[in-house]
Amino acid sequence: MSKFRTLLRIATTAGPAIYSVVRRYGPQIKQVIDDNPHLYATIKSRIVAIAGAGKTRRGPAKLQERIEVLREQTTYLYASANSAEVAEQTVAWRHELDALHSALPVIGAMKAKQRRGHLKQIEATVDDLSAKILALTLEDDIEDAQLVDDDQPPSR
Repeated sequence: MSKFRTLLRIATTAGPAIYSVVRRYGPQIKQVIDDNPHLYATIKSRIVAIAGAGKTRRGPAKLQERIEVLREQTTYLYASANSAEVAEQTVAWRHELDALHSALPVIGAMKAKQRRGHLKQIEATVDDLSAKILALTLEDDIEDAQLVDDDQPPSR
């Protein structure tokens, strides 16, 4: 099985939003892996981190776990930001994730019907953020790989 197909299988476990991000960046990911086989492990670990925080369990505890994974990813993105635009976007996502994290304890005090509604809303927001953060992470990895390729002398 090709390495890219393995990445697609992992993304499938995380849900349709993550799967579509991996599919959208498929050609670039394949090229990066072909040109830099050592980056496969890095890309795979990023997808596994987000997929591993997928929707296998529900409830506030699982959402908290997913939010923590995404917070780690935003920290990575901020540290490796190549532009002010990327840094600002990751800070905005981090603030949104912090707000979601702060809302979780309040949900426990709600009545069951209210709790379900709020949990669905937060899950949808976390799913959306997961896709956006993974997309930017993959863009960053692809860009970094292209910069490395540009720095290396042509092979003869």
